[in-house]
Amino acid sequence: MFSTTTNKQTSFAELLAEVGDVLEIDRGDTIYHPGTSSTSIYLVECGRVKLAYLDESGKKLTLTIVDEGEIFGEMCLVGETHRRHLATAIEDSKVRSVDKPEFRQVVEGNPLGLPLLVEHFAARMKEFEETLEDLAFRDIQARLSRQLLKLSDNYGVETKDGILIGISVTHKELADMIGSARENTTLALNRFAKEGILDKSRYRIVIKNAAGLRKKISAL
Repeated sequence: MFSTTTNKQTSFAELLAEVGDVLEIDRGDTIYHPGTSSTSIYLVECGRVKLAYLDESGKKLTLTIVDEGEIFGEMCLVGETHRRHLATAIEDSKVRSVDKPEFRQVVEGNPLGLPLLVEHFAARMKEFEETLEDLAFRDIQARLSRQLLKLSDNYGVETKDGILIGISVTHKELADMIGSARENTTLALNRFAKEGILDKSRYRIVIKNAAGLRKKISAL
């Protein structure tokens, strides 16, 4: 994950506060499908949105989770005419939809707008490159370990038992994040639990040994 609000003087939420339309999206609802016309940029005002590739067989690969204050759908600014991925709300959410011409006008009209957009694209590219690297060079245990550490960094809550990942995530959702089958992801989670690296239930994961996860990544 990454933040698009590192510049203390402005943020996308501030830039886009007075433009576009606010949409209320229920958990699990789709914002756009692959093939939908790509004409708008979206800002998450509250909640979270998952972006994923979806192939013809229905298999998903989660690219990123977009948090409050972050934008998505920005590829329409660089030539995308139809959406290439799936955007789904993973919590009840409010997103602001801004047409491409209006978004450009706002960004070009603020001296901090373009640097903020460049920073966003650079961070998104870095994250996608890391996903590609994982798929190409890491096995399931290493990919899962890296994803759990990423979720811990972004959503971790300190508890007496360890670091609780503070968002609800199923085994299937984890599998989509690492490009694996649910059954293989569950097997890896069970192995981590037996090794004392984590505790898990259907929607709850507590990391007890972050060093053990990092060791599985560096073992390759």
